[in-house]
Amino acid sequence: MNRNTEQKNIQGKPRFNIADVVILIIIVAIIAALGLRIYNIFGAEEELYRVEVTFRVNGVAAENISLSEKAKLYYVETNAEVGYIKEFTVSDMTEYAYNENGELVEAKVPGKKTVTGTIILTCEKTDKGFYLDGTKLLTVGETVRLYTNTREMTFEVNSIKEFSPETSSSTSAITPAEAQ
Repeated sequence: MNRNTEQKNIQGKPRFNIADVVILIIIVAIIAALGLRIYNIFGAEEELYRVEVTFRVNGVAAENISLSEKAKLYYVETNAEVGYIKEFTVSDMTEYAYNENGELVEAKVPGKKTVTGTIILTCEKTDKGFYLDGTKLLTVGETVRLYTNTREMTFEVNSIKEFSPETSSSTSAITPAEAQ
């Protein structure tokens, strides 16, 4: 260092250059990013929606059907309570087969039933759709594994829509407090 620089620093005038400004900006950006991350982890509450899902389960043995309306549903992957059975019906399972005349006809499958119904699930809504327990995207045609206190079931999703208890139609969102 030369004498002039030493004398300026000794006289109490701090040196502030572009490198100091860049370091300061980087430090502020890191603190802001950490704050945003902490907020997203701890502070941001996901808004929950109740979703009405119609389902179908084919090929169930009649003796294995032990569902009841209003039974609580749990997601197999996380064991979290995710909803309840609104209603369901049990009918004879049918398949298409050729009869003795060679015609394609619908025929009952002995000892097998088809269960169709509606369940109400609590989901998180994103721009991609509804996520069951924050992990499983619900889509039409997708299979989902849920269980009740008495039975586990794998079913195919036939339709998905937001649920409104007043009208049972797709009109309103449920706030997190109402969803519980």
